[in-house]
Amino acid sequence: MKNKFFKTLVFFVRLEKVTEPIPLIGHIAFGIIDRGTNMLQVRPFSNCPMSCIFCSVDAGPKSRSRVTEYIVDADYLIEWVNYVVQKKIHQVSILIDGVGEPILHPDIIKIVKGIRENKKVFEIAVETHGLPLTERLVKGLANAGLDRINLSLDSLDESKAKYLSGHQGYNVSNILRIVDIALNEGIKIMLTPVWIKGINDEDIINIVKYGKEKGLFFGIQKYVEHPRGRKIGKEVSWKEFSEFLSEIEKMLDVNLFLSPSQFKIYPDVRLGPVFEIGEKVIGEIVLDGWMKNEVIISARNRVITVVGVNNIPKGVSMKVRITRNKDEIYLAKIS
Repeated sequence: MKNKFFKTLVFFVRLEKVTEPIPLIGHIAFGIIDRGTNMLQVRPFSNCPMSCIFCSVDAGPKSRSRVTEYIVDADYLIEWVNYVVQKKIHQVSILIDGVGEPILHPDIIKIVKGIRENKKVFEIAVETHGLPLTERLVKGLANAGLDRINLSLDSLDESKAKYLSGHQGYNVSNILRIVDIALNEGIKIMLTPVWIKGINDEDIINIVKYGKEKGLFFGIQKYVEHPRGRKIGKEVSWKEFSEFLSEIEKMLDVNLFLSPSQFKIYPDVRLGPVFEIGEKVIGEIVLDGWMKNEVIISARNRVITVVGVNNIPKGVSMKVRITRNKDEIYLAKIS
């Protein structure tokens, strides 16, 4: 089932299809991210129709740094998910998220269904701002075996929500209607708004009131400044963030602090890293870079982002030095 937003998105960007033999571990924008627990982040699609004014990854039509977006072949992604899942000790939770709107992948239902067939996967959740949600899509996801939607709804006020999302088509009333449909289909909803001090303080309180009435649970996020992200408001300390949540808890008699164990998330084995910091590696360019002055190379069944380069065609081999390997998201510079 094709999503109506998909054709509009791919028209405006350079879209790279990621398929065999390109490895699906190593990049933040696509594939699989393993942070050393039994929860895997699965990223099938990187683009976004919105330009949220606080976006930490500069997504959407107003992006000033992103030059390429990625769409992963559904069957190939499922193969890789199964490969990583079988390496884990515990049962595995899958979070389909991304640096954009992952549910805009035209085969998102197929992806959920394919992952659901793995008996070692105990939960599948998707992350969305809600704009692409339709009744048909939600029912399809429910039938495919989706357990939860993490909904990043930052205001219940129509005009405020449009302002925050950077999209005049953002329709809160419709999203809340779809929430009711999802609940009726047996999909759990976690509300995950971003708190930006001085901008949506009261909105967060209203979202919690709404969620409590609906019996939802919460994963409120703190606005964090990133070097390439959009700057708005002032980033507060984690102490101030906790105090804000505690005040709302007392006011509304609701739990806003959730621990990983409540989601059955535990430390687990990692596959890597397969490269050490400072290590010199030879790889072949397989994809255009996500940001300006980047290319992506393949080596040892991983992808590596090489920064500080441009105008180098695919197929060229280069020698690089690894500068980052945390959570197997690899960065390098030409050696």
